[in-house]
Amino acid sequence: MSSTEVTIEVKLLNVASTRVDQEGLMRDEIMLNFDVNAKLEEVERRNGEAVFNFAIEINTKPSVAKFDMNGMVTVSGESDALEKILQTDPGTKVPFLLKRVYQQIFPSVFLLSGIINAPHPPPDLMFSSVKSELL
Repeated sequence: MSSTEVTIEVKLLNVASTRVDQEGLMRDEIMLNFDVNAKLEEVERRNGEAVFNFAIEINTKPSVAKFDMNGMVTVSGESDALEKILQTDPGTKVPFLLKRVYQQIFPSVFLLSGIINAPHPPPDLMFSSVKSELL
C-alpha cells in the first residue's frame, strides 16, 4: 500500500513513562522483551475520513520500564484505501494503522526512555512482534 493513498495524522494526548526497577539496571546485563497492549477504537467516520482513539502500553520483561501513550489518529483517503489500512497484517496480526501510529510516536518513546535511563523498545516493535496483544 502506498503512503500517498492515505494521510494519517496522529495527535498524542498523553505520554508517560515509568522506571520500575530503581536499582540501576545496566542495559547490557540482561536481555529484555517488550510486551505490547494496544487499543484502537473508531470514534467517527465521514466520507473519506475516519477518526480513532488509540492507547498503547509497552512493558519490559523483566519489569524495568513502562511506557503509556494515547491519543487520536485521523485517517483520510479513498474508502478502499481506508479499508486497506484498517486490515490486519497477516504476518504479525497487527492492524496496518497501528503500525503507522507506532512509527509516528516512536520518537517520543525513544526520548522518554533516555530521560528515565531505561532501554527503549525497538523501532520495528509492531512490525516484528507476533506476540503483540490487541485489546
